[in-house]
Amino acid sequence: MTGQTATTITRWMPTCVVGLFLVATTVASPAQQHDAAGFWSLQPVTAPAVPTTAVRSWPKSPIDQFVLSRLEHQALTPVASADRRTWLRRVTMDLTGLPPSPGAVREFERDDSGIAYEKVVDRLLASPYYGERWARYWLDVARYAEEQHHGAANSYETLPHAYKYRDWVVSAFNHDLPYDQFIVQQIAGDLVDGLGSPGWEAVGFLALGPIYTTDGGEEDDQLRVRYDTIDDKIDTISSGFLGLTTACARCHDHKFDPISIEDYYGLAGVFYNSRYVTHRWLVPPDVVEPYQQARERIDRQETLLAQAEQDKTAKEPGMPGRIEKLSAELERLKQAAPAMPPSYQVHTLVDVGSEDVPVARRGNPMLRGAVVPRRFLQVLTRATPVGDHPPPFTRGSGRLELARAIADRRNPLTARVMANRIWQHHFGQGLVRTPNNFGALGESPTHPGLLDWLATRFVQNGWSVKRLHRDMVLSQTYRLGGRFRADNFAKDGDNQFLWRFQPRRLDIEAWRDALLMVTGELDFRIGGPPVEDILASSRRTLYAPIRRDSRFPSDRFLRLFDFPSPWHSRGQRTATTVPLQQLFILNGDFMIERARALVRRLAHLESDEDRIEQAFSRLFLRRPSREEFALALEFLQSPTAEENPVELTRWQQYAQVLLSSNEFLYLR
Repeated sequence: MTGQTATTITRWMPTCVVGLFLVATTVASPAQQHDAAGFWSLQPVTAPAVPTTAVRSWPKSPIDQFVLSRLEHQALTPVASADRRTWLRRVTMDLTGLPPSPGAVREFERDDSGIAYEKVVDRLLASPYYGERWARYWLDVARYAEEQHHGAANSYETLPHAYKYRDWVVSAFNHDLPYDQFIVQQIAGDLVDGLGSPGWEAVGFLALGPIYTTDGGEEDDQLRVRYDTIDDKIDTISSGFLGLTTACARCHDHKFDPISIEDYYGLAGVFYNSRYVTHRWLVPPDVVEPYQQARERIDRQETLLAQAEQDKTAKEPGMPGRIEKLSAELERLKQAAPAMPPSYQVHTLVDVGSEDVPVARRGNPMLRGAVVPRRFLQVLTRATPVGDHPPPFTRGSGRLELARAIADRRNPLTARVMANRIWQHHFGQGLVRTPNNFGALGESPTHPGLLDWLATRFVQNGWSVKRLHRDMVLSQTYRLGGRFRADNFAKDGDNQFLWRFQPRRLDIEAWRDALLMVTGELDFRIGGPPVEDILASSRRTLYAPIRRDSRFPSDRFLRLFDFPSPWHSRGQRTATTVPLQQLFILNGDFMIERARALVRRLAHLESDEDRIEQAFSRLFLRRPSREEFALALEFLQSPTAEENPVELTRWQQYAQVLLSSNEFLYLR
């Protein structure tokens, strides 16, 4: 560190500390909160006028007009369009998470029908692999995991039926379930008439979140962890569907957004009256009640027997006889108990009451403040005048009413947040680059008019996610090439204004699945329980076991390539480049086995020349250049080095190099 740098830091630190102190101690007053209600994301969504542009020939859709208008305003010029092969790989990976076949490339390049692009997009959206790809994005938001961690005992409990929620999400995307229903079913599918088991599965969105436990029996310990579990649900729902950090109002009014502590506990009451269960009965309550009563008697008897077993060391007179009698009675109760009624095994919620809860002052549920009716956020209740409380929820826990309030087409956040998520996964960044935070501490949209146009069209098209995909990937903006331009980069190095397609690395799911596909190993079966070890499986990465902590090699493999921890909702992943990633690619058994598999797939070809051609066609969807061809032949025909600890042949080494290349790893 230079002396000048040290001096700068020394001068900066007091200001920084004071600023952080002010942030930590300042709480918005009610008046400030009402002023904040004028914030951009809380305004009603209205259809904006599509801007006109100086260049008329470039735009192919309103999306392009919004984008080009901003480019012209910034004196930026969009680069040339990508060629057909590049676009086809891009859109196929984006929509299905799998690369196109060489045959699909040839067919697309020969198609001069005028609707070649539209035919490709419609085919991909109809593919069952589309749902697998887009379900994984949503599972990040849903902090999906297949185990619970019991912190008090530092133990883990497998959730054997968690995969039913994952499969429900895949099906919802494949069938283009309207997004408003997608919301309602995940929050309150068990309460929607006529849904049955799919509704129970959908509520896994809430049921599969962390359940906090304590080894203490004190009331304050039990209540504290209950509220910790409730806090997770509030945070996931508000950040996932609304792009709000409502959980920041647990201890006090939100410091930056118009969310009061009363808002928070109005929502907390909903989940205070919802209980996690592992099955749903398939028979009427009068059939279940005798079984439950019998189980309660058996549980009490087992407790008495266990206590007697512990006390027998006291050598009290008659203790052996008492234990014998308790054991006999336990056996009699078991024999007399009715058989367990038929049930559906699923991780879901049920309503257990309609009690309003008090504000927990400073976040401590033992410091009880005023009781707050169960209700929605005041700032989003448009029918309510400012200053009055939103109408209370009156049906059971209030989950169904909450779900419908979030999914209401008048809600200014719901459509904006989801449209932004879809844009993010097609263009690398959202129009709002903080997808889980549309509040004051989040970023403002780079193209506010475009975001509102997408949100309006989303609702007008019946909340169809597939229609929104189609609009985006058929735009000229999506068709842009990735060529670098120094003049544009000097003005917009972050590509906020979309002057080119931003090259990006494939995520771990798409990269691993593409490796298995080009080597001919991929198992295309859809759905079902997770595999035990994704490193040893040929299933898609979607079917890896998802654990909250990295305890096994498959967990560490996923985390190495930026798979998110499912302790919290994740709107976007962190992209890292670290040496361990390259060491895995160079030395990992997984990559070595893929190289061997690729060589086996090429073995039927007679010559090195044919195998090189076929390898480039499968991996890169093109022919090798003369230089690439010459280098390959030179390497393949040179003697094998004696020091080869894994005993790879020349062809296996070459295959590993191709599979490890940036051209395969990146989307351009």
